[in-house]
Parts: sequence; C-alpha cells; structure tokens
Amino acid sequence: MKLDFLPPHALQDGAVRHYCLRCRSTSVEWRTEGARRHAVCLACGHVADRALVLDPALRWWTDAEGEYWHETAGVFVQDVRGRLLFFDRTAFPFGLTIPAGHVERHEGPDAAAARELWEETGITGRRLEHLTRTPVPGDGCRRGADAHLWHVYRTADAVDADLAVELGPEGTTALWLTPDEALHHPVTYAVRRLLGECRDALVSSRAVG
Repeated sequence: MKLDFLPPHALQDGAVRHYCLRCRSTSVEWRTEGARRHAVCLACGHVADRALVLDPALRWWTDAEGEYWHETAGVFVQDVRGRLLFFDRTAFPFGLTIPAGHVERHEGPDAAAARELWEETGITGRRLEHLTRTPVPGDGCRRGADAHLWHVYRTADAVDADLAVELGPEGTTALWLTPDEALHHPVTYAVRRLLGECRDALVSSRAVG
C-alpha cells in the first residue's frame, strides 16, 4: 500500500492514526465479532478486515516507490518430533501462522521475537536461533502494510511434545505439524514463503535439542 493520499503532517507528527480504506477518514473502531477482529468506519459504515494504521511505536517506513513497510519477527517453535507450532489467526491475514508480530521502535528483532513468542503462546525462557532476514512483498497485515521485512527464528532447543500452549487473543486452535504437513493447510502467505525459504534448516538432520 502506498501512502500518497495522506497529508504530509500525518507522516511526520508522530500521532497514531487509523484510516478507513474506503473513505480515508480516521473514524475507525476495531471490533471483535465471533473470533475475528474487524475495522468499522464510523463515518461511512464500511466494515473491513484491515485499516491503514500509522503508529510511531512500530518500525515502519516507505521505500523509494512509496510502498508502506513494517518490520516483523517470527519464531518456528519445534518439538522433539520435528513438528512446528501453528495457530489460527483471529485477525487479518487469516490462516495458520507461527508466533510473530511487529517489531517495536524501541526494541531489536531478537527481543521482539521473544516477546511475541511469550505474548502469543505463553512460552518463555527459550533460547532462539536466528534463521534468516528476508523481505516479503505482498504480505498484507491488518494495519495496512502490504510488505514486511521478516526476522525469522526457531527455538534452539526442541520443546517437549506435550508442551502446554496458552494462546493469546490473536490465536485459536494450536496445531503441531511438520513443514510438509503445514503446506497442505491454509497457512498465511508469509508463513508459506518462510516455510519454503527455511525448510532445509527446519528439517535438517541437525537436532535442535
């Protein structure tokens, strides 16, 4: 998404704004209906899975073509059987995902990965191994970006197969799947890309435990 419709001050004054993608007003309210979160515009009545959110607390920028980018950290949690932890997202983009989220302005990707892992699964105190840093254009999120720079990690030590997972509000239905099994499920666009890029590391004979 390009931000060329925004007034110049909106990109410079550090205010948090939520724009309706139809009428471009800032009268957006987020509501949860059933298990899913939606953006409701109080000005035009439009209901959508996403809005354009400008938040100075997050790492975001526009590139030379004006494309709006976010920075994201995600973790492949691997158990002793070589399976990975996925859960179904309650917010756009819908589908199976891994623990992941936006990197905040004041933190590094390593800290963001550990924080998102704890917030979304309740798993804490795990050593994380960095796998890759990769741009994923075409990866849309509920905050309006259609491109993300991903920092990808995995748990450096395999977790127990019966590990208790406490999903946060952004996830339901935890599943443990091998990388190949996951590709036969409706995983999000970004996770499908990352599974392809990181497959060799995730299925390598070198144990993570």
